[in-house]
This record gives sequence, C-alpha cells and structure tokens, in this order.
Amino acid sequence: MQLDKIIIALRQRTPWEAMDLGVMVMRKLWPIIFFPWLILMSGVLLFVVFVEYQGYWYFAGIFMWLLKPVYESMILHIISRGIFGEYLSVSDVYASMGVWLKTGLRTTFFFWRLSPSRSFNMPVNLLEGLTGARRKQRLESLHRVPGSHSMGLTIIGVHFEYVVLMTLYILIVFIAPDSTTEYFNSVMDNSADQTLWIIIGSVLYALTIFILEPFYVASGFMLYLNRRTQLEGWDVELDFKKLAQRIVDPHAYSTKNMNKKSMNMENNHG
Repeated sequence: MQLDKIIIALRQRTPWEAMDLGVMVMRKLWPIIFFPWLILMSGVLLFVVFVEYQGYWYFAGIFMWLLKPVYESMILHIISRGIFGEYLSVSDVYASMGVWLKTGLRTTFFFWRLSPSRSFNMPVNLLEGLTGARRKQRLESLHRVPGSHSMGLTIIGVHFEYVVLMTLYILIVFIAPDSTTEYFNSVMDNSADQTLWIIIGSVLYALTIFILEPFYVASGFMLYLNRRTQLEGWDVELDFKKLAQRIVDPHAYSTKNMNKKSMNMENNHG
C-alpha cells in the first residue's frame, strides 16, 4: 500500500467516525463503482428473473441473498484500490475477476457468510489473503476495539434494506392504487399474477441492494483501515515520509501538498 497516495486524511478515528467516513468515500468513488456494479447486479437479476419465470421462485430469492459476499468482494476490490488513487476501469475490474470472485464464493459457501462482521472481515480474506490459524489470529487482533461496531454496522444495514425495500413497495401502491388493489385481490387465484409479483419483488430487492451495498462495504472497509492505522501507526509513518520529503526537496513537497489538499477527503469531524 502506497500511503502517500491515499485520498483520505490518515488519523486515528473512533469507529463511528470511520463508518461515517465510508459514506464520504462513496461520494468520491461512486462513479468508478457504478458501471462494474451495474453489470454484475444486472446479470444476477436477469438470471433470477429467468429462474422465477420457470417457477423456481423460492430458489431465486435465496440465490440473490446468498451471493452478497460476491457483490461485496467486487466492490471492495474497487474501493481498496480507489482509496489509494488507483481508479480501475470496467475492463480492469473484470480482468481481475478471478481474485475477487474466489474470495466472494469462498465466503458465500463457508460459515463466514453468516458472520455479522462480514464487511470488516472481508479485507483480511481479499487483501491480506490469510487463511486458517493466521486468519483467526489476525481477526482476533483487529476485533479487539471495533468488533461490536462492525456487527452494529450489519444490523443497521439490514434495517436500512428493510426500510428502502418497503418504501419501494409503498411507492408502487401510491403510483397505481386502484390497479394494485385489484391485483392483490386476484393474486391468490392466479399463478401468473403471483409470478409477476414475485419478479417485481426481486427487481425491487435488487435495486435496494444496488443502492445500499456499496455504502455497507465502504463503511466496513474504513473500519478496517482505521484499525490498521491504530495498530501499525500508518498516520505516524506517513508524517515521517512527508517530513523526509520536505527536508530533501521543500519546493516539490509544497507543490505536491497543495495538490493533495485539493483532492483529499475528510469527514465533518476531520
């Protein structure tokens, strides 16, 4: 990691500040996440709709939820490089699919999938590549301070999902109240209507995931970076690098520092 290229101000934050910073980071990185994320989510949704149309709606609903670690691993792959000034194109993201897809699938089909600290733990899997006893030891070290906050982030995310999903359902009712009432009256007697409503529900759930998932991943990743800053003194290391550069070439440091300030992001408490 090239700390001198990081787009946020490195300092030790409280866990709540770190999660808030994740939201701020998304304001910066959303343009480079949007298209790869849209392609992946559209592909999953098309498959789910096709399966539901064939009548296997129970499988399709579980499938979209089960694959969340795959979504998160791709988003984390983009954010983990974007935060250090490396902005990946769509082709770059999918050229390295083998890296993040492997991590996502392993998380999906192992007990890690049910971990409430998944967004905080996934950088250890994807970025550090640790497994077995080394992974367990690393997670124990990282979880000593922000472990409960990472679980709280997941709980908050689940509630946000519920609120956004219900809001989208209610929006349909407000847009066409008469048609919706007639539809609900006939839905139990018509299997075609049931399938249509299930497909609509899948589309709304996919839209909910599309909106919220990047913020969940970014907040978890900022918790992870903040904890590493506390453990490894990244802020001190970066200050020493700046001091050394300033001594060697004061003019170059001054110019670079001015440019960095114009790009640097900080939260409201920064």
